[in-house]
Amino acid sequence: MPIDLKESTGFLYLGTSPETSRENHSIAVPYPDQGKAPFTTSRLVDSARNAQGTMVGRMIGRSLDKQEMGWSTISCSLWWEMNRWFEDNHFTFYCHYFNFNTGRWLTRLMYISDVKVSPEIIDPGTGEPAFLRDASVNVIDCGVI
Repeated sequence: MPIDLKESTGFLYLGTSPETSRENHSIAVPYPDQGKAPFTTSRLVDSARNAQGTMVGRMIGRSLDKQEMGWSTISCSLWWEMNRWFEDNHFTFYCHYFNFNTGRWLTRLMYISDVKVSPEIIDPGTGEPAFLRDASVNVIDCGVI
């Protein structure tokens, strides 16, 4: 059964305001396939070595999160609905997501990156695929404090 991006159950929730949540969102992104949702946290560091060769440094800003998501197969309508939302002036958006490192739900300003998909069984008359395979997208923390 296709997942409606307007439904309230999703892997993460996207919206246009800092109040984006599970109850208040524009779209709910469907759960990725098992094993296709690595979560990464990075930290920017300003560092150098002192005269003794010891690292001297400090973290710049705050930790930054990245959520990768992938689907082995996905319907064209679901994929297009999600990507049209991004294309309609939503390069940056608020994302309500579960931080797997801290065990908390957070809402942060993020951007979309690395959108990839492989069309399958393309209709030669319309040019449209029957479905999409190996779809993936990343949402990346903008770092706004």
